[in-house]
Amino acid sequence: MPKEIQDVKVFLSLMKGSEAQGKDQNKEPKKNLYIKESKKITKFKLRGKKYLFTFKTADKNKAQKIQQTLPQNVNKIVIGAGGKKQQTKKKQKK
Repeated sequence: MPKEIQDVKVFLSLMKGSEAQGKDQNKEPKKNLYIKESKKITKFKLRGKKYLFTFKTADKNKAQKIQQTLPQNVNKIVIGAGGKKQQTKKKQKK
């Protein structure tokens, strides 16, 4: 089920999850944050257990600030205007 979040602070608190509650972050499962950039709008989509939380912004500066403040327990996946995925944390095969 999708839910759109209007407030930046609420969206950032959802991303941080257990860090805001003071729990051990090693027990927190990794979260995927999909960032879809287009010419006019940047969408941040955070997959939760029950909901897909979406935050939209047309301000490029605000989008960059959000990307810089991402917590470490979030796996960032950037989707460009062409629909191609670029994963920032790549797993290496041995």
